[in-house]
Amino acid sequence: MAENKSIYRKIIGATSLFGGVQVINMLCSLIRNKLIALLLGAEGVGLIGLYNSAIEMVSSLTTFGLRQSSVRDVAVANKKGKEALKQISGVVRKLSFVLGLLGAIIFIGSAPLLSRITFGTESNLWGFVILSAALLFNSLASGEQAILQGSEKLKIFAKSTVYGSIFSLLVSIPLYYYLRVYGIVPSLLAASFFTFIFNYNATKKLKQQSQKVTIRTAIKEGSPMLKLGIYMTIGGFMTTLLNYILIAWLNRYASIEEVGYYQAGFTLVTRYVGLIFVAMSTEYYPRLASVQHDREQMSTQVSRQMETSLLMLMPIISLFLLLQNWIIPLLYSDEFTTITSYTTWAMPGVMFKAVSWALGFILLAKGEGKLFLITELISDVTSILINIMLYKYIGLEGLGIAYTINFIIYTVYMWIISVRRYNFKPEKAFYTIFVISLILLFAQAILIKLQIANLYIISSLALSSTLLSLVMLILKVKTKTE
Repeated sequence: MAENKSIYRKIIGATSLFGGVQVINMLCSLIRNKLIALLLGAEGVGLIGLYNSAIEMVSSLTTFGLRQSSVRDVAVANKKGKEALKQISGVVRKLSFVLGLLGAIIFIGSAPLLSRITFGTESNLWGFVILSAALLFNSLASGEQAILQGSEKLKIFAKSTVYGSIFSLLVSIPLYYYLRVYGIVPSLLAASFFTFIFNYNATKKLKQQSQKVTIRTAIKEGSPMLKLGIYMTIGGFMTTLLNYILIAWLNRYASIEEVGYYQAGFTLVTRYVGLIFVAMSTEYYPRLASVQHDREQMSTQVSRQMETSLLMLMPIISLFLLLQNWIIPLLYSDEFTTITSYTTWAMPGVMFKAVSWALGFILLAKGEGKLFLITELISDVTSILINIMLYKYIGLEGLGIAYTINFIIYTVYMWIISVRRYNFKPEKAFYTIFVISLILLFAQAILIKLQIANLYIISSLALSSTLLSLVMLILKVKTKTE
């Protein structure tokens, strides 16, 4: 059927599109950081980090996760028709304005305290006051982004994101060059402003109109979004907190160097590979939310997302395992090659993460915020316990094994919840792809660890994984039958 063809193409197309967006954003960030380091030095880098941390902290407390949670409601409304979409767009925009204004007011009110806590003096008070506008612009931009994402205007969304990043970079260059450290605050404000402007223009060109709603109506109709967003925010905070506890324990139990190795390995496994998950979720979340009331369709969407995710990740992980002794020194230094003991065992765990990640979106698509929070907390607590236990016995290698074990456990109970609570039924093709990918990747990891095979054999496994993935993806896209 054409639907079968379109789902796989949608996933691959959206992942490629937003993967490119992520790369461009990363390049803009690298150029900006290099510029700051050259023109402003360590002082400038530190100031920007402090201001950004304050903005993110207050923003996370005042926006209630609306950016993520509202995508679900917009996607559902988009499925119903134009009038429903206009109504929910009005609610999202009103809530974004109210919450952004609330964040700005709180930021202004706490400016003296933030300045004292951050800098030990109130001399930077006006910097925080000026940056309060950034919270409003960030919130407004988030509302427009949620509408674009939820209504599946992904190409427009991608373009507006890229334009915002590039234009913000271009504006920041003369500010840093001529004003030096005094250009930091206007540069951060300009970045927030232009991000909003480009996203607003994108929805305006689409004539993505919204009905005018009162604050009372917005809060009433938007309460499910806010509730889900709060659960998501708490879940994200707890994950950050428990990871901080693990790092603090590792610093005291071992050394700061060991923390550095762990952070480097964890960044490689989660942040860089995580760009793919970010790219996929942009399209996957609204697509799943739009069919969340149809169990058969939901199962089909989740199953094919898992299949495609595994096929896209398998060659990336396999090639990383093959080339990690060259990649790690390139990204860090020769000293960090010791983290291969971590990455060799953690990378195959990303395949389990792909499955549990896809299943986790069922809870979000259904609006099951409380259950989502519970599953996240179980995963976080399990993770820290396994990490501490295995590090005591095996060291850094144990942390890599712990990563994979944790996602195996997480996948098992997410699978049970999805099958029993939502009647999830994966397609047969998923099992074949999952088993083959695990056999190839774990075989490669074991051979690397035991050093019982030469480079030719490991290279053959990596090449086999890559070719198999490409062939199966091509067949998935071309097939026309269920």
